[in-house]
Amino acid sequence: MLILKLWNYFRGYVIIAIEGYFLEKFINICIHRQIFLWDIKKHGSGKMTLKVSIKGFKLLRPVARKTKCSIKIMRKVGLPFVKNKYKKRKTFLIGAVAFIIAFYTMTSFIWTIEITGNKKVNSDFILDKLKEAGIKPGVLKYNIDTKKVGSDLMLKIDKLGWVGVSVKGTKMKVQVDERILPPKLVSKDKPCNIVAKKDGIIKSVISKSGFDLVKPGDTVTEGQILVTGNVPGRDEKDSVTPIHAISSVKARTWYEGTSPVELKTTVKERTGNKKSKYSLVLFTKKINLTFGKVSFNNYDKIEIKKVLSIGNDLVFPFEFIDDVYYESQLVEKEVPQEEAEKTAAQKAYESACDNIEPGAQIVKRDTKLINNEDGTQTVKVIIECVENIGISEEIGGN
Repeated sequence: MLILKLWNYFRGYVIIAIEGYFLEKFINICIHRQIFLWDIKKHGSGKMTLKVSIKGFKLLRPVARKTKCSIKIMRKVGLPFVKNKYKKRKTFLIGAVAFIIAFYTMTSFIWTIEITGNKKVNSDFILDKLKEAGIKPGVLKYNIDTKKVGSDLMLKIDKLGWVGVSVKGTKMKVQVDERILPPKLVSKDKPCNIVAKKDGIIKSVISKSGFDLVKPGDTVTEGQILVTGNVPGRDEKDSVTPIHAISSVKARTWYEGTSPVELKTTVKERTGNKKSKYSLVLFTKKINLTFGKVSFNNYDKIEIKKVLSIGNDLVFPFEFIDDVYYESQLVEKEVPQEEAEKTAAQKAYESACDNIEPGAQIVKRDTKLINNEDGTQTVKVIIECVENIGISEEIGGN
């Protein structure tokens, strides 16, 4: 049955409707003339539908005239009709094939590189290192060894602890983890002292080895020896033994930041006037579509970029850029005293926090309003912390 259906499809056939009073006579004449009909279905007494081959359909007209029946084609089925349909659409077929080839070609290249995970290492620096290795927009993606690219980046940039490289669509994704560099340590086989890396008041001294020179409550300054590795003998005649001092010395430390109280501030406001400049980017070439200069003296510029893409990973090197220029003007405004003090206090606090090292515990915060001789005011914020201020320093080292 399946073979017969395939045979009929390759030869082609038509589904027709026959209307008339002598339908049985119509069928009998077709059988007598060896015109093959199949799937005959009656719809009432004067109508039926059936299937007939292309060759058989051409022989039905004399039969229809003889039996006074009308024939109507309902559907054409089969390979000959498909071929005939697309013969008239050569341009469409050529265009479709050309589009498929162009699409495959365009998706065979890397057109954009996405870098994530970096905070201290600049993205442009990473892109430059990739470029040195021959990885840049426009490179054929099938030639890229992602594992080798990741390894090369780690060798070239010592601040990176891990690099993962993957290619999805036309996008290369570079995910990095930055290396946390440990503090410079003195080898355990070398004698050393524990010295203060900053000023403070000693809160606690816990030593595993070495001789304590300070105690809780002592005020110390930067560079002062807190725990010495030169351990004296039991009496004055015994010589000093140099060892590797190990100690945790916590101290109270202070950080301060200041900021002026500004009762007047200058803000930028938009006037409502704007101008747009359009451009196209084809591969790496930018084509300006709008000419002329922006006549505004002061303005805010916002770039609206529309990239041709399919989903997130299939990005093409075609962009439409709309640069919108909003005219602005500087306006001086009065600031309420309370709001100005609050803003200054926040700025002073952030300034002080910038100098606090990781691991320090903030225990107190003081805020003072200072009246200056020139009539202005300043907010000072002092932050008290508890932190480990001891660092190793080799005895006799530089």
